Amino acid sequence: MNNIGIGIMCFGDVSYFNSTKEKVTNLKDIGIDCYILTDEPEQFTSSSDWDNSEYSCIKIIKYNRHLKSYHDKIILVKEILKYHNISILIDADTFISDYSFIEQLVNYPYQNGITYVETLLSHKIKKEFIRDIQMNIGDIDWLNYKTYLQKIYPQYGDLETIYEYFLVFNKEGLKDNFFLLYEKLQSIKESCDVMSGKKIVVGSAEGVSIQVAAKITDTQIQKDVVLFELIKDKIKNDSR
Repeated sequence: MNNIGIGIMCFGDVSYFNSTKEKVTNLKDIGIDCYILTDEPEQFTSSSDWDNSEYSCIKIIKYNRHLKSYHDKIILVKEILKYHNISILIDADTFISDYSFIEQLVNYPYQNGITYVETLLSHKIKKEFIRDIQMNIGDIDWLNYKTYLQKIYPQYGDLETIYEYFLVFNKEGLKDNFFLLYEKLQSIKESCDVMSGKKIVVGSAEGVSIQVAAKITDTQIQKDVVLFELIKDKIKNDSR
């Protein structure tokens, strides 16, 4: 049996909070520990609809940054893996129609390291490999990030894109220096986004950073089509 913690990063529109609360309620009933990274913890601690004594399996992590970054979802992984062997990230804007698959996840034979279930070929941008992403070297929001990728892993374009709505991090096979390299890539991408004029949310391309950081640190990373078949009719991401 796997020791699982599920993480959700939640900020922004009220719809994300409503969707996250719905997930948390169902996960609590199943008995799965759920970690919420949010800039509005009061949404989950002060509502009259929530009985805190019944929600002891819900852990709230205060997200203190004013400039938000999608890359920061990895904060959840680091926290969850302190207490669990398996960390599963689910995006706040996913819709889960059938929670029965969650119980199956407890006994699922996860591969080591990092697992994703789809590439961005299933996303509206229709990109299967990183080389297909338009990282125009003249665009200031990509310039330094792409330059650094070419320096540390020239063949990065051959790696698959990652559709990040459902990610699994297994402590077994996950190298400690993965997080250091990931955060270096995060810093560079965020600086590019700031230079390009983005003011509220930065740090896109977290899937690229995950792939490259994993490859350089010899962290196992793979797409799991069996896991996808298990969840595909039960979970849907709104960004499709």
